[in-house]
Amino acid sequence: MRKLILFIVAMGIFIFPSFVFAQSNISLAVLHVQLWPEYDQPSMLVLNDFQLSKTVSLPADVTFRIPKDANLIAVASYTPTGELVNAVYDIGGIKESWQYFTIKVDTDTAYHFEYYQPIIFSGVKRSFTYLWDGSYAVENFSIRVLEPLDVNYFTSQPELPNISTEDDLKYHDGNATQLGVGKEFSLELEYKKPTNTLVIESQGVQPSAPVDENTQGRVSLNKALPYVIAGLVIIALLGGFGYFLQSNRKPATKKRRRSSPQPDTASEGIYCPQCGARAKTGDRFCRTCGARLRHTEE
Repeated sequence: MRKLILFIVAMGIFIFPSFVFAQSNISLAVLHVQLWPEYDQPSMLVLNDFQLSKTVSLPADVTFRIPKDANLIAVASYTPTGELVNAVYDIGGIKESWQYFTIKVDTDTAYHFEYYQPIIFSGVKRSFTYLWDGSYAVENFSIRVLEPLDVNYFTSQPELPNISTEDDLKYHDGNATQLGVGKEFSLELEYKKPTNTLVIESQGVQPSAPVDENTQGRVSLNKALPYVIAGLVIIALLGGFGYFLQSNRKPATKKRRRSSPQPDTASEGIYCPQCGARAKTGDRFCRTCGARLRHTEE
C-alpha cells in the first residue's frame, strides 16, 4: 500500500509540472480590443480579436475570463478570406467576480469573441472600466474606443491619443504595446450624453454587400416564375380532372320501395240495384241483401 502511494505521488510530481508548462506556454501574438458604448444596446459591446503566437502547438485550449455580469454572445474564428465562422468553446463556470470560457484553437488564423457588459448610468453621466487580466503574454496589444453619439464630454484614462473618423463616427485609439504574463491593462471611460440615441439607430441597417438576385437567401422572381407557372398548370389540370370525374358520375338514386297495391275497400261506382249498398271489389253479390250485382263488363 505504501509503495502504491509513493508511486501516485511520484506520478503527480512529473505530470503536474508538465500541465502547468502546457498552460503557461500559451501566448498571444495579437490582441485587439474594441469598446463600442451604446452601439445597439444601452450597454458596452466589447469585441476581441486575437491570434496565438507561432510557438504555440495546435490544437490548444485557450481560456479567457470576463466579468461576471458580462453576456458572452459570440465566439468565432476567421477564415482565410476574412469571414467569421462559429468556433468550438466550453463554458467553464463562474468563480468569484469572473466567468470563464475555453476556446478550442485548432488553426493558425485569428479568433474572435464578443460580449456585452453593463455601463454605469448616473443621469447624463456614463462610466465604464475595461480590464485585461494578464492571463497570457501579448506581443501586440491595442485598444480602440468608439465615441458614442450626442456626447458633450468624453475622456479616458489612460488617454487614447489617436483620433480618427470613419463613416461619420469618431474613434479613439491607443498605441500598441507589449504585455507580459500577469501584466494587467485597465482603461477607464467617462462621458456625458444627454440623449439615449444608439449608434445603430442613426446609421440604420445597411447590407454588407449589394443586395441583388444572386444574394444568398434572396429568391429571384425570374428563377422562380417557371416553377410558379408549372404549379398553377398542375393545379388547373387536377381541378379539371376532378370536375370531369364528378360530372360523369351517375347520380345516386334512392331505391323507392314499391308499395303493394292495397285492395280498394269499395268498388268504383258499383252499387246494389236492390238495396243501394256499395259493393267491394270482386263482389258478385251484395253483402247486404244478396242481390246479384251489375258490373260494367257484363
